[in-house]
Amino acid sequence: MDERRKAEAIAAARREIARRIARFCTSLSPEEFEKLLDRMARVQWKYDVLPIVAESTPSTVERTELPD
Repeated sequence: MDERRKAEAIAAARREIARRIARFCTSLSPEEFEKLLDRMARVQWKYDVLPIVAESTPSTVERTELPD
């Protein structure tokens, strides 16, 4: 992924996160709030763009016949 797309995705995530959490973070200083937004946006980008795919085999479910 190119850096420009990454930066745009992180900026969009940051704006959305800021919109959602601003009212709950009034006790933070502006610097703390900005740092929190940076961290949360990077985490959001990481899990949107680089999802962790768990390699597991689906469990088999035994079906039982119910009596009529």
